[in-house]
Amino acid sequence: MPTVRRRRAGRFILWLTAIAVLVSGLLVWQFSDRWLGATLAEQINARVAGQVSIDGTVSLQVFPPRLSLSGLAWQGPGATPGSMRIEHLDVSSDWSADGAARPLSVVIRGVRGELRQQADGQWQLPTPLSTADAGTDDAPVKLAALTVTDATLDIIGGGAPATLRLAELKLLESPSGWQAHATAGATRAGAAIDGKLDTTIELATAGPRLADLTITLAGQMGPARIESLALSLATVAPAADGAWQLAGLTAELRATDGARQLTLSGTADTGRYADGGAQVLGLQATAMLTPAGPSESATATFTGVDLALAGQQLTASGKAQFATTLAADPVAATVEDFQLIAELATGRIDARLPKLNATLADPAKPGAQITVDAALTGHWQLAERSGAGTVDATVEDSRLKGQWQIALEQPHWLALDAQVDRLNLDRWQAPGPRKAEALPLDAWRDWPLRLDLQVGRLRMQGIEAHNTRLRLNLP
Repeated sequence: MPTVRRRRAGRFILWLTAIAVLVSGLLVWQFSDRWLGATLAEQINARVAGQVSIDGTVSLQVFPPRLSLSGLAWQGPGATPGSMRIEHLDVSSDWSADGAARPLSVVIRGVRGELRQQADGQWQLPTPLSTADAGTDDAPVKLAALTVTDATLDIIGGGAPATLRLAELKLLESPSGWQAHATAGATRAGAAIDGKLDTTIELATAGPRLADLTITLAGQMGPARIESLALSLATVAPAADGAWQLAGLTAELRATDGARQLTLSGTADTGRYADGGAQVLGLQATAMLTPAGPSESATATFTGVDLALAGQQLTASGKAQFATTLAADPVAATVEDFQLIAELATGRIDARLPKLNATLADPAKPGAQITVDAALTGHWQLAERSGAGTVDATVEDSRLKGQWQIALEQPHWLALDAQVDRLNLDRWQAPGPRKAEALPLDAWRDWPLRLDLQVGRLRMQGIEAHNTRLRLNLP
């Protein structure tokens, strides 16, 4: 009898133990997500600026190691915080490297966020805290693969807001670093661009180095359509002062704006990017603009041009040559030591052309050419399609000084208010028998020109006059 009782007691204890284990397992299964999520968030918050939370599922596999979670959110500090949310994050390793760093694969899917520029001009990102303890890792790891899909970031700063869309990013480990491939797009204030990027990321003592970088883009920028823009760089590497140094730049562009077509190709020796500013030095480029057809195309060649971008201001300086194939006669010009300053935020361009030399067809001598030496300054407003400036030009023995204005929306879109020391109109008449008849003023009035010209010494149809004023299409 005591034996039977002992057996019954043993069975009862076993049943209680089994029930306790089952209940404990159910409790662990039920609340493990919360515990793991809270523990991970606590560990991340100790190392990253801002606040991290996990409100989705968390799954941990011991071997081979794998961590999956959903609903990872970050909120930045301060009065205008940035934010980011990751719908799914998966980190795994096959634990195949014996005695070396373990290969780590990361998959991120569904990212939504806002990056905001702070009052000091810096962008708020989930960066590591300087006081965070890196600690020691008994099993060091290395990034073997990274995949990011379906990511959208709103960029909110001093200018118009922009949206970046990352359809896919892939990083795959290679002998020298990683192979990177990205498909992405961006929109901002009526502009939309989509493209692809490929490069090799190499690890160096000074930091990561990009080699064989290629970027292809297409999209719309206002009324202009970018059919294709291809950029390639031999290397992008950090310099000793912390800037990024670029070498071996090539670019090709095809764009259209209505009937107008633009093609451009160029190379540059070196470039530099630091503190939000960029420089491109030693640019050699050729551009062709076709306003309506091949018979009206214009070609420009740039030699030794330097570009500098600081904030919203782009500056270009160097030497340029222009040539046109106008229906009447070709025009060629060379500009030395020119400087262009473009305010990208307002669409204003200021220009200084101190040494302009142009070659034109001589209207009075078929087959001959005349040379014009000039200095020009002025500005152009893209939105209004208008501009104004000064001109100082010399043609043979005549010198002109004055102001010019262009307003393309007006029927007489070019205005000139100037002084000329001497002007011989008989010199510029086309060859042929000359008749004593009235000047064809009606034809002159059809020109898209408003003219107010003070002439010190005027010769016209054999008559010479002093201190003469010529006005055309003026009230």
